[in-house]
Amino acid sequence: MGDALPISIAEGGVEVLRRLLLRALNENQRLILKSINGQHRSLNALLEELSRKEKKPLSTLKLNARILKELGLIDYGTKENPRPVRLTEEGKLVLSILGGDGVE
Repeated sequence: MGDALPISIAEGGVEVLRRLLLRALNENQRLILKSINGQHRSLNALLEELSRKEKKPLSTLKLNARILKELGLIDYGTKENPRPVRLTEEGKLVLSILGGDGVE
């Protein structure tokens, strides 16, 4: 969020933002956000586990993870510069607005 001023949300505003986020982020994106817990050493490890557990194609999860990174909600390394997958501050905010579970 850089130098931006902290935001204040009026009563009822959080619910409006929650509905907006539920509409803007698809089920796979919400699943990825809520699954990032600091226990996976790489994005691939996380997505392979999710693919097995949730019976979702790995390629679909990778596409959605790339979208989340482009949106600035998650961060992860590359083959050349490996880093664990993590939520950004903005990703943490989105997840908290979604109620931590990201489901409707």
